[in-house]
Amino acid sequence: MTKIKVRAAEGLNVPMEHDPYAYIGADAVEVDGDSLYYRCLLADGDLVAAEDAAEPDTGSSKPAKTQKGSE
Repeated sequence: MTKIKVRAAEGLNVPMEHDPYAYIGADAVEVDGDSLYYRCLLADGDLVAAEDAAEPDTGSSKPAKTQKGSE
């Protein structure tokens, strides 16, 4: 069983597979990555992989842009 961290897409609450009264929200939770239920929700966009969603784009790998005439 592979564990993955997921969170619900913005504005959604997604029921857990075995407890429909417990929801996945904006906070990341660890779920069974082999589960067809969670894989379908990821493919539909209702769930987002937490590692992908949690990484802010710092732009540190991109070169700094210079404006023309400011040299």
